[in-house]
Amino acid sequence: MFNELFGKGGLSLDRLQTLCEVAEKGSIGEATKGDTNRQTQFSRQISELEKFFGVELLNRESRPYRLSEEGRQLSKLSRDYLGGLSDFKARCGDRPVKLVIGAGEGTIQWLLLPMLEKFTDHLPNASISMKSLRTLDIIKGLIDGDVDLGFVRKTAVVKPLKSTGKWQYGYRLFIPRRMRKKLEEKVSVSQLASIPLALIGGQGEFRRQLDGLVKDASIDLDVRLECSSHAQVATAILSGKYGGFLPNFATRMLPEAKIGNYEVSGFENLKRQLVFAWNPKQRELRPVIDEAIRLLRG
Repeated sequence: MFNELFGKGGLSLDRLQTLCEVAEKGSIGEATKGDTNRQTQFSRQISELEKFFGVELLNRESRPYRLSEEGRQLSKLSRDYLGGLSDFKARCGDRPVKLVIGAGEGTIQWLLLPMLEKFTDHLPNASISMKSLRTLDIIKGLIDGDVDLGFVRKTAVVKPLKSTGKWQYGYRLFIPRRMRKKLEEKVSVSQLASIPLALIGGQGEFRRQLDGLVKDASIDLDVRLECSSHAQVATAILSGKYGGFLPNFATRMLPEAKIGNYEVSGFENLKRQLVFAWNPKQRELRPVIDEAIRLLRG
């Protein structure tokens, strides 16, 4: 059984781990942080794997060298295999098994951290690592095996990923009370023009839809600060100098005495649904992912 893998030298766990490190960092130089001795070692180990499999695992036409398509395929297989072995060893030694959950920074603070008690009570043998990532990076991490569970918008989930749960939310306008803006309970889009705003930059789904509402109302927003996460927008609002748009569940984290929040006309169609997503193949290989999914479905 598997005689073709053991008939000659060149294949080892060390070499496969090296390939995974290069895949994760992008190149040998980045994986070794400029250490020339480790660069030589990594180059030799990958060359030995190339000789064993009979294919080029590095694209040597690029500078720096990066993995070829075959190199990426082998690193994915290796990561799955080594991850399963690592979990098995941890369980045999009665040690915690690592569970990586990817989510946005604000989502971690406002939704995931309050769930920690549930995770720790029902998954006592799991060591939970929360990674603050953008949605596209979470999806890539799930596909590549670097992330075990992703807390993302349902619309972002792509094949072959699966998902469960339903955490629906909308957006509200948050304004420091010290600004003394006289606003109705439901703010019109035209009123937004007079508010200095902190917004998430880029062309994410919410920002595109917001820009569409603003264009239809023929106004310009007074954008004073662009941020990369909802948590940063919340910090800007707390400074007392900016208004901003946040998911409605942020109300529990912002002091009502200092920060007012309002419904915005036209935001009814900006509702989102968050789900926990996973890679079915990783679920088969790593029992801790299956346990977490069963917990979330219960």
